[in-house]
Amino acid sequence: MNTYEYVAVQADGAVVMGRSTARDELDLDRELETRGLVLSQAKVVISQQRVRRSKLAHDDLITLTTQLATITSAGVHIVAGLEGIGQRLERPSSRRVIEDIVRSLRQGSMLSDALDRHPRSFPDVYRASVRAGEASGALDTVLTRLAKHLEWSRAIKATAAQALIYPGILMCALAGLIGILLYFVLPRILTLFPGGREQLPEETRMVLAASDFVVNNIVWILLTLVALVAGYVAARKNPSGAVALAKFQLALPKFGKVARQLAISRFAATASVLQEAGCDVFTMLNVAGATCGNAALAASFSRASERVRRGQTITQGLEAEPNMDPMLVQMVAVGEQSGELDRCLSRLAAYYDDEIPRAVKRFMAILEPSMLAAAGALVGVILLAALAPIFKLYETIG
Repeated sequence: MNTYEYVAVQADGAVVMGRSTARDELDLDRELETRGLVLSQAKVVISQQRVRRSKLAHDDLITLTTQLATITSAGVHIVAGLEGIGQRLERPSSRRVIEDIVRSLRQGSMLSDALDRHPRSFPDVYRASVRAGEASGALDTVLTRLAKHLEWSRAIKATAAQALIYPGILMCALAGLIGILLYFVLPRILTLFPGGREQLPEETRMVLAASDFVVNNIVWILLTLVALVAGYVAARKNPSGAVALAKFQLALPKFGKVARQLAISRFAATASVLQEAGCDVFTMLNVAGATCGNAALAASFSRASERVRRGQTITQGLEAEPNMDPMLVQMVAVGEQSGELDRCLSRLAAYYDDEIPRAVKRFMAILEPSMLAAAGALVGVILLAALAPIFKLYETIG
């Protein structure tokens, strides 16, 4: 389906200009003919391929969900509500997505089917929740819960990103400083000593050897770094490689604990949304597991889903996984026994919502001083090696 801007002529000769959606110009001509119009000119303004490539921005998704929950609760027809929301969005790509959804709804599609046409804009958990909400007749409640979940997800991502900004900047700055000292400063120390390296202190010769290695192999070092980055990206795209990297991440001291808590928190929040929406257990485990952000834990949830399919309880399926969080298993057991699994998962997500920022602060309180101490020691050794020949020269002169 393409969107056309057309010029048509009425029976009385009046010229009419407008916009309409059709598969091609012939289909547009037939559609206008049923309205008593004769097509004169037509131009594609939005192709279906362009619509499919469009993506709803995450901020716009939150706005859409929040406003859609409000208008559906107020009894406003969903098509009219979406049209109004789409007109208020600033990004053209987001407006194109909403316009395509509106066209699908007008053609008789369910909202969940219309969302399935845009998997890049609407995550799996979002589409599964909407489908369950339509089936249960509680779409407004599901949308309200989804809006809260999206806000929570954005806050968690912001917390994680904020925690990594300072160490990342610090590492880049220190790497640059060390590179400058080894590549530019130390080689010029030799110009102060006509006798060559044999007259230099031993610590200076050792650091100069490292400097020579960097200078003579800079191309290979850069190629190795590029290869490592490319290998990391390729491993993340490969299922087995992604699982191996995720297991390594979980095994890291301190950082692994924070990463596990973050993944379990995402799972619990997503699973509670799906449970409240009325999704089945298998959808809950697979979809929520896939969106937890850790491939190793996602594989664990997938295996737990298979055990549940074979007749085990969710608790039994999770207990068989060695990487599983004990608190999650305990809360799931309580939820299964009480019949309030969604509430138990929601409480667990709320607990981790408070615990994760504290865990990040504790981790950063250890990481930042450790990085500064290690980098300071390394820079100090390099500077000492650079200054030692100068001190020796002054002693000789004296």
